[in-house]
Amino acid sequence: MDKLIDFWKKKYKILIPVMVVFVLLIAVYFLYREYKYDTYRNKKEVEVVQYFGGIKNEYTGIVTYNLRDVIIDVKAKDRVIEYDSTPVYYKDEEKVIFPNEMSIVFPLKDVSQYKLYKYSMYEKVDGIHMITNGNSTSDYSHFFLYDGDGLYFFPDEVILYIDGKEYLKLGGKSYVSLVGGYTMTYYNTEDDESKVLEIEGKEITVKSPNMEVNLNRGYCLRFGNKVLLAKPYNLNGITN
Repeated sequence: MDKLIDFWKKKYKILIPVMVVFVLLIAVYFLYREYKYDTYRNKKEVEVVQYFGGIKNEYTGIVTYNLRDVIIDVKAKDRVIEYDSTPVYYKDEEKVIFPNEMSIVFPLKDVSQYKLYKYSMYEKVDGIHMITNGNSTSDYSHFFLYDGDGLYFFPDEVILYIDGKEYLKLGGKSYVSLVGGYTMTYYNTEDDESKVLEIEGKEITVKSPNMEVNLNRGYCLRFGNKVLLAKPYNLNGITN
């Protein structure tokens, strides 16, 4: 009898770890299958436009959605694109995807600032500004977007100034990007044109009836006070 008990004790010492590993493998398999299904629900091909160095680039983009219809990836179909904060414009729709996190800034609300997730989308529907952020879509007004590194996106018409002199009217959905304090690139939806300018030592500002933003120094004026703009990762996510 003692020999039989010893035999089963030895078997259990081996069997229990084996069973634990087997159960863990099954759990990992089902979690992976659920993750894969949730992450890669569908992919859509869309015709998009981006502007690099003042040059218009049109290509087919592959936009991947998860089970909750949240965009989780954007890439080019037939070429390699190193995505940064440069907006991705839908060619035939009033939609713009932002490949990196962005700050959303509300100048009329004490320059309050919040974070938008990577792959957030802007669109204009019946004259209303809509932003899809993760799995939430809300309408906003009197705001602009900032990537924390020199790129500013303006949903409404603004005036671009260089050294205090009016340079250009930018249509809604235009953006301005400053690189190293030496170069400025802008895309103007008003005439579908993008240009690169040398701006070393020059002051670059953008104004509208509702705001004034200093692009070189990264601040927004509010009642004459300078409010510094934060990088997205330092901000809380917007909740509505």
